[in-house]
Amino acid sequence: MLKSTQSYRVTIILSVSLATRWYLIFQGGQYYFSDEQRYETSRAFAKLLLAGNFSEAFSHLFTAPEHLGFKIIGIIPAFIEQLTRESLVLPALFFSLFSVLNLYLIYQISKRTGASGKESFTALVFAASSMSLLYYARHLIPYDTAMTFGLLAIYTATSNQVTYKTSLLCGATAFLCFITYNGYWSLAALVMLFHALRQSKNFADLARKGLLTAAGFILPAILLIAISAVTGTNLLNEYRVFATTVSQGAFDEGWSLPFEYFWHTEHIVFIILGALSIYAIAHATRKKERAPILWAGAITFLYLCLVIPSVFLHSFVVYGRLARQMMPFLILLSASGLERLEQNFSFGKKLARIILAAIAIQAAWNYQASYALTYPREFAQQAQSLHPEFVFSEKRLTFGAPTLCQNNGYIIEYVKHFGIPPESNPPILGEILLSAQHPDNFLPYQYEGYTYEERQYLRELKPEMRFYKADVEFMSDSNPLWKTMKSCVVKEN
Repeated sequence: MLKSTQSYRVTIILSVSLATRWYLIFQGGQYYFSDEQRYETSRAFAKLLLAGNFSEAFSHLFTAPEHLGFKIIGIIPAFIEQLTRESLVLPALFFSLFSVLNLYLIYQISKRTGASGKESFTALVFAASSMSLLYYARHLIPYDTAMTFGLLAIYTATSNQVTYKTSLLCGATAFLCFITYNGYWSLAALVMLFHALRQSKNFADLARKGLLTAAGFILPAILLIAISAVTGTNLLNEYRVFATTVSQGAFDEGWSLPFEYFWHTEHIVFIILGALSIYAIAHATRKKERAPILWAGAITFLYLCLVIPSVFLHSFVVYGRLARQMMPFLILLSASGLERLEQNFSFGKKLARIILAAIAIQAAWNYQASYALTYPREFAQQAQSLHPEFVFSEKRLTFGAPTLCQNNGYIIEYVKHFGIPPESNPPILGEILLSAQHPDNFLPYQYEGYTYEERQYLRELKPEMRFYKADVEFMSDSNPLWKTMKSCVVKEN
């Protein structure tokens, strides 16, 4: 009876989590980031394959092979699109399933490593409350999908019945994590190290597991390298070159950016999780409990994998999307802390309820910030629907609109994604017909390539998307701003 009640509660949490993500997706935001355009590779592959152009389809797939696993998985919704109709919502709904699956895997990992049903459910609640595990679900990017394979590998690695199949599977899922999003190489490395070291009785046992896990990783990698070579692509060289491009931002922020990022995504939730984690470590050290020490070690390992290559080696910059690898382990550790807190103090149950209530309130506040966002594509579409005589080319969204452009006496402002923070525009004389805060005012987005100085500038500028009906005097040829203003319309062919 207790088990069925637990299953029912888990199902409720997962269903609500899926609903919140799908609601977020229908609010728009797909293709806001240029990296989302990688889904076009999946679309092109599906279209070419259905047309019978097999050789061209595979050549196209390996043309730009970074995050290749994401593009391959993206073929599934791309095929559905070909059989129904093109829609950015459909693939987003598909990829959001991985976001929810991550919550369930955190729950299952907690159970498999010896946590009580209550502690595991607490980990699920913490995961469902995490903003950093939510807001990317609306975008067509590989972070959640790669994390699914990383957590699946952790789940495999924590099995109490270790066989050669377990080791091979652990290596293979670690490879899927890496190939789906190359930035999660550290998560893949953590999984393999974790499996090799866990419960190894002697050096021979460690070496055997390590070699088998490495084989599980290397064998599919060799197969993929061979397939790419047939299409004329040197996969290793392409990945080496791609690694050098992760340089937008500041190397020296690598040590502090994860903390800033988590504060701006989670706010008080991050402080609570951190405090509970510290308590869990202190308790586990005294009682010699293994699981909390493992999660603390995982967080430390991932943090060092961010800090050393950025701060000391200056090889790549740390972004929010890289820092979020640590969140599942922080959740597992903090859930253990709450369980121990409740057990060890007479007022523990009351304190636990207060903590859970505080997390729920903060999570609700965090979530509404993401739901309130309006994106350039949807803003332009709304402007055109309200005023059909105004035209805004699709290519302006694809390749980057100017910060100001005009069409048929209308002017639209800041309707684009910023590669670098924009300069402040001169004042426009006209009636503001529509306005919305630019998505880059959403602070978590500012930790994806902006430096500290650029973030401060954006927070002062507070860019706003605006749609104007320009005054007749402003549209005069004697106005240099009007004469030099670019058109919102470009040739579509």
